[in-house]
Amino acid sequence: MAVTVTKAWTGKPFVWHTDKDGAHALVWSSTLYLEIINRDGKRQRIDVHFCGRDDVAGQGCFRCDGLSVPKPLRWFLPNWDDKNQLYNLAGALHDWLYATVGAYKTFCRSECDDIFRGILRESGQSRFKAGAADYFVGLFAGNSRHWGRDEMHIQGMARMEFL
Repeated sequence: MAVTVTKAWTGKPFVWHTDKDGAHALVWSSTLYLEIINRDGKRQRIDVHFCGRDDVAGQGCFRCDGLSVPKPLRWFLPNWDDKNQLYNLAGALHDWLYATVGAYKTFCRSECDDIFRGILRESGQSRFKAGAADYFVGLFAGNSRHWGRDEMHIQGMARMEFL
């Protein structure tokens, strides 16, 4: 089973604020749009709406820690790129998919990793760098300990719609 991202884009820019703990918090709600080829070989569009601080007063907002790249490797792959929102959204969506067990069992872990890698490619990363990022995620966060764990409390901070 594999999922292939054929296109990724955003409507309006994602505006992030860096909190004291280093996490990136979404200020204004925004949507990530994906076109994929699903495991059945069918083209599908997915809209992922991320909740910002403007969405529901007092309910929090979507937060992420970037791509979780270990410091010694950030010369090769940055943890966050202020000039490339798709790059950042690859990590944000991957965090949310893992926290929600593949958005409530829509995708398995390897398919979530496929989506991560595909968005990195759409963000302009080479196949080698996207593959390396996927490898490092598997090495450091790809075990069952992270699957379904919502340390950033983001499960309810995004929603996915299939069109």
